[in-house]
Amino acid sequence: MSSARHVVFGTAGHVDHGKSALVRALTGTDPDRLAEEKAREMTIDLGFAFLALPGFESPVAIVDVPGHEMFVRNMVAGATGIDAAIFLVAADEGVMPQTVEHLDVLSSLKIPAGVIALSKVDRVPPARLPEVRAEIKRLVESTFLEGAAIVPVSAATGEGLPELMSEIARIAEGVQLRPAEGIFRLPIDRVFTIKGTGTVVTGTVVSGSLRVGERVACLPQGRLLRARGLHVQNRSVGQIAAGQRAAVNLADIEKEELQRGDVLATPGALTPTLMLDARVDLTPRAPRPLGQRTRLRLHHGTREVMARIVLLGGEKLAPGESALAQLRLESPIIGLAGDPFVLRSYSPMQVIGGGVIIDAHPPKRRQATGAAEVQEREAAPAAAVILQTLHRAGLRGAGFENLCQASGLSPAELRLILEELQAKGQAHIGRRDTWFSARLIGQLAARISGTLADLHRREPLRPHLPLNLVPAAMALRPDEREGFRLALESLISQGTAESAGDRVRLTSHRPEWSGRWAAAREAIFRHILGSGVAGPSAAELAAAVALSEEECREVLEALLDSGEIQQLAPDIWVHPEAIATARSRVTAYLEQHPRMTIADARALLGASRKYLLPFLEELDREGVTIRQGDCRVLARHVAR
Repeated sequence: MSSARHVVFGTAGHVDHGKSALVRALTGTDPDRLAEEKAREMTIDLGFAFLALPGFESPVAIVDVPGHEMFVRNMVAGATGIDAAIFLVAADEGVMPQTVEHLDVLSSLKIPAGVIALSKVDRVPPARLPEVRAEIKRLVESTFLEGAAIVPVSAATGEGLPELMSEIARIAEGVQLRPAEGIFRLPIDRVFTIKGTGTVVTGTVVSGSLRVGERVACLPQGRLLRARGLHVQNRSVGQIAAGQRAAVNLADIEKEELQRGDVLATPGALTPTLMLDARVDLTPRAPRPLGQRTRLRLHHGTREVMARIVLLGGEKLAPGESALAQLRLESPIIGLAGDPFVLRSYSPMQVIGGGVIIDAHPPKRRQATGAAEVQEREAAPAAAVILQTLHRAGLRGAGFENLCQASGLSPAELRLILEELQAKGQAHIGRRDTWFSARLIGQLAARISGTLADLHRREPLRPHLPLNLVPAAMALRPDEREGFRLALESLISQGTAESAGDRVRLTSHRPEWSGRWAAAREAIFRHILGSGVAGPSAAELAAAVALSEEECREVLEALLDSGEIQQLAPDIWVHPEAIATARSRVTAYLEQHPRMTIADARALLGASRKYLLPFLEELDREGVTIRQGDCRVLARHVAR
């Protein structure tokens, strides 16, 4: 047997069929913790215990649920998150109303396995047992308990307890373990305060893990809290993981701000929803057909909310039938694709079925087209669902954890599919594990190419364009910039575009110098080259070459962009040859003299301080000279 399996069993069955007594007999723990429960000798709320099994390092957690019809809501909250069931039927009473209702709950929650405890066998003659066995077999036919072991037990005498424990161990060994990686999710089933400790919540960890000191989101409120302490089986631990019953001591929140049904989750990974696409199954025991827009009670996780059902394939759903539907909720839940849920009628409150979430964040469906849309999503392979989610995310992309939420896949499964989609060229990965539809990135690349062509037509003289000009011209939002980056990179890799620092251009673009623009270019070149480091301003050049200042600046920006001229300082335009000549003269001077003052530079270059200071600062930046006080020295002399 495994020594590190975290498995949760839940009891189920009619009131007074011995659930709590059996838990006490198996574990030595009384799960009835409330004074009212002890006074009435009836379970009202959830109770918890741990069963040590041979060969298992971690005891099996047992959630004991109430059986009375008044507390079915609490029963559903407790059954959520269990891995297997201990289903009780008392030998003296046999199958009763909540026996049936609890079976419907467990079936709706897709509990995969269980054992049937035929309890209170000490109260009946042996001849009664075959009759009850037959009744149980008829009840569980075509359910997950069909073929399950039926173990006669007595909490009073201990009869059958070893056999029951053996069957629990066999089932526990075969339970599919929950994913310990990925999104942390813990639906809260209890909230209380411990003096000197503060607010504590309990629940079953559905997936992921949490360490002491880590931040955790409380949803749907959206509060970011700190896990001050963690406990498992009444012991302080450094980490809790999927499959464990755990208690979390939360900082920064009061007990009154939390309730059963809230969810602790990885910050930023999950978002509340008020709408679900789902496959709904109505139990054959439902009292009547389910009509369009019927108001229902939806149980998901440990939360109960009111909802309206929009049937997408017809106006009624008959008992025993299944249909696609959209559930429109009156309060938010935290759901994932693949999550099961339970449905109860509004009044009288009775379990009538359940279902599975297909899409936890769907658009509002029209009845005429909704069935086909949801059916396509339901039948689609996981890769297609992920591509659909990426397409819906648009140019913002979808984070890895958001894709986990949308697909309902484990992180390992999702990572494998994303890598396959990337290899096929259907998905792109951006920074921070954000994923994009390759089709949308391709469409954006075409838009970028068209925008660059338009901008080149508007400014034909410039070889390059400022990079930030392009997304601004396309009216892209800030959260679409990563998609823009990927699309531009694809254009560059294809050879359609090229970038240089913060500049970009189509590779097919060449500046168009002709007519008066060609003449202006040559005239500006001559004036700048003849000015040495005392470069003229745009206004001075405009007057000299008979252009408006705006037109002159357009020519200057184009020449600067192509590297044909330099801007020594704001509105001081110089020719690279003039800079090179002046640099050589300064270097030659300093080879003969230990230092050079501003006055020396003025005499050497024939320029005023206005031009000399930015020129000498340029030499400093280039590493040719070093400033010492008001003088310059050759950098290589200082190095020696």
